[in-house]
Amino acid sequence: MRIMKYLLVVFVTLMFAACGTAPATQSNPPAVSPTAVNTTAPQQASIDPVVKFLLTSAASDFHDHGPKGPLHFRNVRVGHVTTDGKESYRMCGEFLREGDKAEWTPFSTIKTSGYEQYLGGGAATYCPASIIWDSQDDLSSTLQSQLDSLGPGSQPNSKNNANK
Repeated sequence: MRIMKYLLVVFVTLMFAACGTAPATQSNPPAVSPTAVNTTAPQQASIDPVVKFLLTSAASDFHDHGPKGPLHFRNVRVGHVTTDGKESYRMCGEFLREGDKAEWTPFSTIKTSGYEQYLGGGAATYCPASIIWDSQDDLSSTLQSQLDSLGPGSQPNSKNNANK
């Protein structure tokens, strides 16, 4: 009977040990910490100010220097080219002056220490086939909104201004 007590104590001890100390396995992946770093976030964060700068610069240039009349935009995208290890950001697209007979004109706005903007056939040379597009999003409506928000200024550039 003494052996039976020892066996019972050993058995109960093993039961408690087996139930209480085994590591739990998770079938769900661990939750992502809010402080986790996304490896693409720094690159995207560095591009957003560039996009904003290029949109603002292009809209201001169109507003201040023309061409005169309401403008419409299409195929506006931001990308970069790398030359000698340095990235050069540019915004490329086309504009149409209202009243022109469907003649879309290329433009490019390049981030330099300030910016440079080119209109017409020469603008296409600054947007080569080798450009790496940072986004496939068409920024035409964003550029249009930015331009329209500048008001009439010295060059009328929106439908509202043309009707006044």
